[in-house]
Amino acid sequence: MTQFKASPFRLALWLVALTVAWVPSVSAARVPIDDLVGYGEIRGPVISKDGVHLAAVRREAIGDVLILADLKTGEVKPVHVARADQNMQLGFVRFKGNGRLVFSFSQRIHVVPGSGGVKKTEIVEDGFINVGRVYSSNLDGSDLISLYDPSSQQGYPRTVSTRVVSLLEQSETDVLIVAPKMGGSELWKVNVRDGKREIVDRGQDNTFNWVVDSEGVPVLRQDVIAGGKGFMWSRRARGEQDWKEVVRFRGAEGANSGPTFVGEGPTDKPGQAFVLARKDGDDTSSLYRYDANTGTYLETLQTVAGHDVTDSLINPYNNKLLAACWLAYRVACEPKDPAFGRQWTALNRALGDKVNVQLTSIGGADMDQWIVQTNGPKDLGTYYLFDLKAKRLEVLFQQRPNVAKADLPDEQVLEYTTSDGQKQWGYLWTPPGVTDIKNLPTVIVPHGGPEGRDIWGFDPMATTLASQGYAVFQPNFRGGGGFGRKFVEAGHGQWGERMQEDVADATRNLIAQGITDPKRVCVFGWSYGGYVAMTASFKNKDLFKCAVAGAGVSDLVEMQRWVRDGTTNKKEVIAGGGSGAQSMTYKYWLQAIGDPEKVRDRLISNSAARNASSVGMPLLLIHGDKDQTVPIEQSQLMQRAMEKAGKPVRLLAVKDMDHYFTPMQGPAWKTILTEAAAFIGQNIGPGVEPVK
Repeated sequence: MTQFKASPFRLALWLVALTVAWVPSVSAARVPIDDLVGYGEIRGPVISKDGVHLAAVRREAIGDVLILADLKTGEVKPVHVARADQNMQLGFVRFKGNGRLVFSFSQRIHVVPGSGGVKKTEIVEDGFINVGRVYSSNLDGSDLISLYDPSSQQGYPRTVSTRVVSLLEQSETDVLIVAPKMGGSELWKVNVRDGKREIVDRGQDNTFNWVVDSEGVPVLRQDVIAGGKGFMWSRRARGEQDWKEVVRFRGAEGANSGPTFVGEGPTDKPGQAFVLARKDGDDTSSLYRYDANTGTYLETLQTVAGHDVTDSLINPYNNKLLAACWLAYRVACEPKDPAFGRQWTALNRALGDKVNVQLTSIGGADMDQWIVQTNGPKDLGTYYLFDLKAKRLEVLFQQRPNVAKADLPDEQVLEYTTSDGQKQWGYLWTPPGVTDIKNLPTVIVPHGGPEGRDIWGFDPMATTLASQGYAVFQPNFRGGGGFGRKFVEAGHGQWGERMQEDVADATRNLIAQGITDPKRVCVFGWSYGGYVAMTASFKNKDLFKCAVAGAGVSDLVEMQRWVRDGTTNKKEVIAGGGSGAQSMTYKYWLQAIGDPEKVRDRLISNSAARNASSVGMPLLLIHGDKDQTVPIEQSQLMQRAMEKAGKPVRLLAVKDMDHYFTPMQGPAWKTILTEAAAFIGQNIGPGVEPVK
């Protein structure tokens, strides 16, 4: 971590430039894929408690730069830098009091497991880890302090990481961090001005998280069950030493989406915490006020039929609950504080219903200045400063100001009925400027997980392909998360069957409505979506003209063997599996997909690599060579099976890439999206020309 010296500039000039870029323009151009991947220009802006300063992370050629803006003078100064050429990046940044910054930093390094420790290396076959640190400094970058140094403080390798448990916003000097330690992690209270620390609590061997109350006292704790078999939550009454178990999740229970019990953070009362939970067998997760002294749910704060409550907006300075949020068609939040509710309602009305609105920071002497972020199909991320007293809303930054709104696609919710009579829906993307939504070349993009879900607004695959002139549909299918346990469990045992049919039904609906040209439709998915694409290549030959399968599973039996046993031959399987027969991961796979010892024939019938001779369309396989979630062998198995069957196939192995869409992997995703768009174009023709 280094201090960064450069010429300051004026926030006002930047605001003017961004405001101009933000105005919709008349255009007839394809958005360069470069502009949709990698780092945005600005992320994570926060405002100081006195409302005088703003801090954020700005992306430059050198890497991530922590910047500080004076909101009165408009002057912006660079403070610290994390160098891109060393695989470094900045995480969060926060003010501590009005004169100190606290920020996180990480470095991505290659690792070789099983060598008596973690080694840095240039050439590895196994994967990466991110090493995390937390620092503090004065606003000008001076007096830089590492709040955790495993080497000097504990004698551990420098690859050991820490993370923040609580920023203790009511304190101007202290934060709480997890300090890993042999024999049990410790919870440290660290002074951000001098680095002095004290031990607040000692955990067990497998403790990895705490939740504290309004006075910084630990009241909830999270531990891994030995051998990775699951995890548990415990509570502790104030003034007591012993922890009491609240709930224990073993096997698949611990991998479920829609939390059965998760500590959110402190309430405004000692000994209490906000928790997300599915209480008493409820189908969906709700938000509660929880008493850690007695283990009772004191108050139901938000429950939504058919949706899991996913988040809470809390005033960090007094722990008052402002709103509870969930994912409907768009992000939805219900205010819980009347004064906040009036402002929130007015703000959402002003910003419109085409964007998600999220409150990211609160400041000002009377908590009357908010930083708000929006995103949507034609908004790739905009930050506003909302002055409640002046009733003024100003654009601060855009994450991708070079992209004109006119060049971005439109998005709408489209409902349909599946072949077995269930009401479903999805997001339909249409090319920029297209108003006659008829007979369009189309790409179906099923989400990953499968216990994930699509969210309104930017999606790397959907936005890219729609901006290149294709209609894109993201179907919501059984097995996805966010809609309660019944919806998730409706997908269990249905890989390649009912879940696959939901995606096929969505495609048939688009054709029936005249939206999609039946002669020009492909499927492109990543992770579970990659499995859907591979499976479609032999099960849905009547619908699709090509398939692009990214990081997908081709053999359900072999995948489960890898999850359980790991690799015995590095030439065949990348390390990362081997979690064991009793592990949470393996138990989840058995429940969600099926036990190979009981339903082997069904799993084989739904595995593309076992049915390559039946594939009836061109297939492009894409996989990161450092993927430790789905090993690249799954795509290699499919490639070999296709070649043996005499079927056309290509495998694009992306060097040094893992399983996920992250800014640091922007160049890899540019390659992926460019190759996918070209392959789709070769098979169903180019997208609709930009409308002039």
